[in-house]
Amino acid sequence: MKEFPEKEERITEKERRNLDILDTIRRKREVSRAEISKITGLNIVTISNYVNSYVRNDLVHETGLDVSTGGRRPELLKLNKEFGYSIGVDLGAPHIVEDTYMIACLLDMSSKIVAKEKIEKVQEPQDKFIERIIKLISALIKKGGVDKSKIKGIGFGIWGPLDRYKGTARYAVENGGTISYTSIQKTVEEKFGMPSIVEHDSMVAALGEKWAGIGLEEGVENILFVCSDSSVGMIIKGELYYGATKSAGELNINPPGESPLHCWEGYNYGCCLRSRGIDLGIPAYARLYLESNKEVKSKISELTNNSPDKITLDIVAKAAKDGDKTAIKFLAEAGNYLGAKIAYLINLFNPEAVVIGRGIEKLGNVLFDAVESAARHWGYEEATRVVKIIPASLGEDTVAVGAGALVIQKIFAKIN
Repeated sequence: MKEFPEKEERITEKERRNLDILDTIRRKREVSRAEISKITGLNIVTISNYVNSYVRNDLVHETGLDVSTGGRRPELLKLNKEFGYSIGVDLGAPHIVEDTYMIACLLDMSSKIVAKEKIEKVQEPQDKFIERIIKLISALIKKGGVDKSKIKGIGFGIWGPLDRYKGTARYAVENGGTISYTSIQKTVEEKFGMPSIVEHDSMVAALGEKWAGIGLEEGVENILFVCSDSSVGMIIKGELYYGATKSAGELNINPPGESPLHCWEGYNYGCCLRSRGIDLGIPAYARLYLESNKEVKSKISELTNNSPDKITLDIVAKAAKDGDKTAIKFLAEAGNYLGAKIAYLINLFNPEAVVIGRGIEKLGNVLFDAVESAARHWGYEEATRVVKIIPASLGEDTVAVGAGALVIQKIFAKIN
């Protein structure tokens, strides 16, 4: 059953060529061998040898002849999108907030979404959580209507630091709880009869945007995907960076028991070394501010009938969209905080692009203008001059699409 290695191995030269050639065919939709050679830098004989193998395996079809620019008319190649399918599952944000869902997408070989299902995420023990995952995947397969034997594998995007040796993911830094992702894999593989792979949600989100998003320019090789302020997925020189134990990318330090760091308790929802939460602490800040400044008139109070405990991220966003100055202040403050954190990442990694997602991309220009301003203020000019800071283009599907795309990448790499 285990077709996908748990311990990531260095990609071989043959696998790298497979990925470069097949991804070029996938992106271009119809392309000649000569054009693939030009894009990848591989000679035409090498391209032909690889392509002939893809045609024999029915992964690539020859679709006809292109217009000649002189000499023999080139044969066009097209990816067989129905060669197989993959399933990508987003196991949900790391903390339960309003409107938190697990999302599953069925993808064809071009990474197009064929079907999608979502189910509300709730606080529950691991056995019930796994039952919910089974229910979600079963509904997706039924909705997609494809032959189950053509589904090549299932990819999962999961929260928190991963330990590939123990097969665990830390559910929340604050309470130290862990979940066995190998138990999830074993149950799912036995139920559906297909291999699976688990990755950090920020890592597959980065892959999802590079693989299927619309915000990144072709050829971008160094990308950071920031999941709110809690973690970052890293693509370095075109490949995902995992770290020694597959736990790279966490943006927080582990909370000490008796902290000598005054900022830890001194700031209402954490200092820059601690995540404010998947919602950037915006609802918590709004509640605190409005409770302490009862004379302030705000659309937020109107929308919650003066009940601070009913304040949610969506309500603050709606009030800001309606022009409420207090709500705009909350989003701008959160944007300044996140922008400073991103500036540090830009200085450290010097990426071409930073993609921001995990739900906060829907907060719009007020937040992103503040993020952009703070990042460029705190970042070094040499790095900020080239970086592009953008919202996730795939929205709530980013992690699920990235997890499914990871399965497709494994198929592409291993094709003979």
